[in-house]
Amino acid sequence: MERIRIDEIQVLIVDDNKNNLQIIAHVLQKAGYQVLTATEGQKALELATEKSPDAVLLDIMMPGMDGFEVCKKMRMIEHLKQIPIIFLTAKDEDMDVEAGFEMGGTDYIIKPFHERILLARLQTHIERGYYSRHLYRSNQVLREQNHTLIQLQGELENLNRKLDLQIQKNLHLLSTINDKVRNPLAVAISLIDMSGVPEGEIIIKELKRIDDVIDNLDRNIVESDRVHDSMRKYQDHGE
Repeated sequence: MERIRIDEIQVLIVDDNKNNLQIIAHVLQKAGYQVLTATEGQKALELATEKSPDAVLLDIMMPGMDGFEVCKKMRMIEHLKQIPIIFLTAKDEDMDVEAGFEMGGTDYIIKPFHERILLARLQTHIERGYYSRHLYRSNQVLREQNHTLIQLQGELENLNRKLDLQIQKNLHLLSTINDKVRNPLAVAISLIDMSGVPEGEIIIKELKRIDDVIDNLDRNIVESDRVHDSMRKYQDHGE
């Protein structure tokens, strides 16, 4: 799997305090990250939905839609479910932390934060989120391929059933031809041969041509049945 390049990573920062927003943005840009910013929840949702950032730094205490609600709504959007969301909170209270995790948060950082701690925690979650999303997409592809294979298997089984039915019809037809045509044909050839009539050889020759055609049809039907039986055994062995 390819290595992550920091300059290709987008981080969405959500904070209603513009001073905090500028400070965090400066720290991340200096580290090489691409930065998206929002000062309120609805704008954060729109940006996240459109840009699919690699991580979100989300303030909890905001007017209107707070950080918990933003997180909850992000987790309801399919392509945002695997993105790490790190809460920024000025309160070190168990209730806030627990509520954040219940809403789908990945981690939290207490403000004021140390620059190195913020960057280290952010990098850790970005790497985990990146590989988690890569694995998620790979599993999606595998599920789609497996679904396609199941569909193809169903279609093949349906074709096999139709082929089985057709072969049974062919064998029944062949049996009828043998009973109603080929057996009487053999008797007719024998009688004509014994009669010694002048045109007997010509008649017998034509009758034998008919018998050869029926014999060839017989072999082809039996061979197709044998081939189909071999294919079914191969498929059963493959399953």
